[in-house]
Amino acid sequence: MKLWSTIRWILIVAFLPFAVLGVLVLAMWLYGWVRYDPAYFTAASVERYSTSGTAARDLEKALQTQDEKQVAELQGLRWPRKLSTSPNLTFIMLWGSTGRYTTYLYFDQETYERHLYDFEQVNGRWVMAPSDLYYTMHSGRWRGIFVPVVIAWWLLGAAAIGAVWLYRNSARFRAWLWGNPKP
Repeated sequence: MKLWSTIRWILIVAFLPFAVLGVLVLAMWLYGWVRYDPAYFTAASVERYSTSGTAARDLEKALQTQDEKQVAELQGLRWPRKLSTSPNLTFIMLWGSTGRYTTYLYFDQETYERHLYDFEQVNGRWVMAPSDLYYTMHSGRWRGIFVPVVIAWWLLGAAAIGAVWLYRNSARFRAWLWGNPKP
């Protein structure tokens, strides 16, 4: 019974991060069903934002004029995110493309801050994808978070299991070393 208890705790420590990851994947898959607002995916919107470059240029104008309605349309989300806007924000260039996302660089000429905005094609049109958990899961950036967290979790779990093992076996060791009877 004692061995099974130890093995059970080792298995819990080993597989709990994967269970949490599975729940997150399922939650983001379900969220994907309601993430986008169908009102932003009309034939006119699909035609207007048929390329990522067009959407990127329109985002520059929306951020410069602080047009929240236009920013919401560019995101296409039911619950759009607020973005930092500034009349000094300028579209600079295509930063890169990874998988399903295309990234553009914007620069604030007053504060000298860089802003990277990702775009993805959804239902025939390009939308600006905010950096949220859904984006993290679908862009593959979850690996850069998950792997270090899992390694730290396993190290802490190994230390805790080792401490429990040491605590349980120290009484036996003391009894053997000093010849004291077990209580």
